[in-house]
Amino acid sequence: KKKKPLVAADRVTPFDRWLGLDKDLEAELNDGVDQDVTYVDPSDASNYVSLSLVKPMGIAFVENEGGCGGVFVDEVLDSGSAASASPVLARGDQLVAVGSTLVLGWEFDATLDAIKASDDSATKLVLFRGPTSFLYGPTKASEEWYQENLL
Repeated sequence: KKKKPLVAADRVTPFDRWLGLDKDLEAELNDGVDQDVTYVDPSDASNYVSLSLVKPMGIAFVENEGGCGGVFVDEVLDSGSAASASPVLARGDQLVAVGSTLVLGWEFDATLDAIKASDDSATKLVLFRGPTSFLYGPTKASEEWYQENLL
């Protein structure tokens, strides 16, 4: 059976609703959108974790998708100081700062270069525990806020 094409959202008619085509359109529009996400305030310091790690850290970082830049924790490897760190790093933690340098939105290579350039015996990392849509979206915190509260 060939599936009927969906109508555009601005073209849904009462007849489309009667046939149930609006349900398919609504399901397609909401596909991939997590409706259960609760707001995580990027201007609340309690939504950040800070820890100092010696190298090698054993963290696999991955660049965020969607053109916002920045990197997040993809995996904490068994080898490295992050494996036994407290607080425990979680997959999806967004790297915000390395030492006193704000790396929010930086490209992957530049961010790793900032970690490599740290000469301290232990490198301080600040990470955000929340979705990128809040960290980089319209609710993002200002650079001044980061300087005053986290760095």
